[in-house]
Amino acid sequence: MIKKSCFRVLLVMSLLLAAMGQAQGAQVLDRIVAVVNGEIITYVDLQQQIRLIAGQTPPAEEAAKIAPQVLDGMIDDIIVRQEAARLKVEVSDAEVENEMRQFKARHRMTEDDFQRSLRLQGLTVEQFKERSRQDIVKHQIINYMVRRKVVVTQEEIDAYKERNRAELTTERTVDLQILAVMDSAQAEELWTRIGSGEIGFAEAVDRYSVGPKADDGVMAGVRWRDLAEPWRQALRDLAVGDMSRPELIQERWVILKLLDRKDEARQEQGAVDEEVREAIMRPKLEERFKEYMAGLRAKAVIEKRL
Repeated sequence: MIKKSCFRVLLVMSLLLAAMGQAQGAQVLDRIVAVVNGEIITYVDLQQQIRLIAGQTPPAEEAAKIAPQVLDGMIDDIIVRQEAARLKVEVSDAEVENEMRQFKARHRMTEDDFQRSLRLQGLTVEQFKERSRQDIVKHQIINYMVRRKVVVTQEEIDAYKERNRAELTTERTVDLQILAVMDSAQAEELWTRIGSGEIGFAEAVDRYSVGPKADDGVMAGVRWRDLAEPWRQALRDLAVGDMSRPELIQERWVILKLLDRKDEARQEQGAVDEEVREAIMRPKLEERFKEYMAGLRAKAVIEKRL
């Protein structure tokens, strides 16, 4: 009888210790890495965001390198979301779907064009929708708090048109090859190795890229107007066959190889001034928004535990 009682006690103790061990393991696995105005970010949240940005699960050493940068982005997202709630900015699913339709219409994209654009950015449709939602919130805040402080003069428009006359009067398409990694040091190393012939561009894409890997990272027939300015800047001065220096684009370090470029006369000219106005305004708005975000961060209560 005594032996049975002792056995039960030992069994219960063993179960309790096992449960405690599992709980401690769970705590280690999903600890808090930041608190933003009372809202928490967990280690699991951070790892999910790293996988989303990298397009895969990176090696532990690489994930650790980029974790602080990714965490800062997550903190900014929370601050923007909290500010949107304070300003009563809400975005419905219908608005997101409408934005996606307008995006295709603005860029004269077929569904195939749209899917190719997503591959260029390393995004799924759902990820694009979530980014669109965040962008709508950001743009509404910009319109409410920032845009009224930004002015584009006719002199700036005329000067931009003079500097970029060739691009504005032609319909340019490019074929390019993309190599994207998360770490700047790795990007520089790969750029050097490719330049010296130690490794081919396609092999580097296959072994190291976190961007599109289909067709060796080649994107053909991409319209110049569909590229955001950082992509244009990286490609603008390249001759066909040249490779760009690593550039930080959309949270990745990107090396581009220009495979081909075609220019045809552009037919419609009526929307050029508005296109130019937006091109001039965009970096101004981004700069103002950074200042605005710096102010919000200064007022926020942020605790990092990474």
